[in-house]
Amino acid sequence: MASPALRLPHVSPQRLARLRVLFALLQALSPALAARVAFWLFLRPARRALSDDDARVMAQARLHLLRSGTDQVQTYEWGAGERTVLIVHGWGSRAARFAPMVTVLLNRGWRVLCIDAPAHGRSPGRSSSLPQFVQAMGTVAGTLGPVQAVIGHSLGGLAITCYHRNGDISWLTSVHKVVLISMPSGAPFLIDSFIQMLRIRANTATKLLQRFTRRFGAEPVAYNAVPSAPALQLPVLMVHDREDDIVPHSHSMQLQSELAHAALLTTQGLGHSALTRDPATLDKIGEFLDAI
Repeated sequence: MASPALRLPHVSPQRLARLRVLFALLQALSPALAARVAFWLFLRPARRALSDDDARVMAQARLHLLRSGTDQVQTYEWGAGERTVLIVHGWGSRAARFAPMVTVLLNRGWRVLCIDAPAHGRSPGRSSSLPQFVQAMGTVAGTLGPVQAVIGHSLGGLAITCYHRNGDISWLTSVHKVVLISMPSGAPFLIDSFIQMLRIRANTATKLLQRFTRRFGAEPVAYNAVPSAPALQLPVLMVHDREDDIVPHSHSMQLQSELAHAALLTTQGLGHSALTRDPATLDKIGEFLDAI
């Protein structure tokens, strides 16, 4: 079994302490009410601020607001190269997080697409989920493709591997390379970490999982990277930091053993997200993609 998360993304220790007190009170009052509040919170991402440096890169993008099911997805496009790469961010993040990566790939001659997933960045909405990430990615690639490479960080990487579960995957026929950065093993790990960190008790957790299944038509295990990921049958570069405290490095090690064409690049001291902006790591990602 994969190691648990040591913290929740975008949740400070102070906020976590307050949430634990809240859920202790709610569970004493009503496990059903506690489960309803927990599921509401599980689907609410934080909104990440935009730095001045990232804003300068984002200002150069061509903007597309695309309809994806009931959502609208803000999409950014740079460059006009013959090869296109699609970048999908993680939970509580936004396209602007990848401004340094965009610059590196543009300098290598790529056309770059990034999305703000539903309820992230400049995309409207208050709630989001892995299935919405999956649908948004397919909408953008299918509308603005063909896409030759896909990069996903954290939940964005999981969305790439889960895309085979349902929906039209015809746009994937043009993809030659996949990069999965700090990727979790699947939805069971995500929801189990949420339950553990908030100290949600067994009876409340059962009701929370029932809500998940009703909402998405399947239990969390249906959104695991395996068996979907091996169906990619493409060269995959996995990038993961040994000191990642949100998604343990062991997740990528385990997935690598399931993939016939995967390499694992292990960084040190960059944590869960800094590796997406580290110059040396970005150069290695660029070299991997250029070897098409």
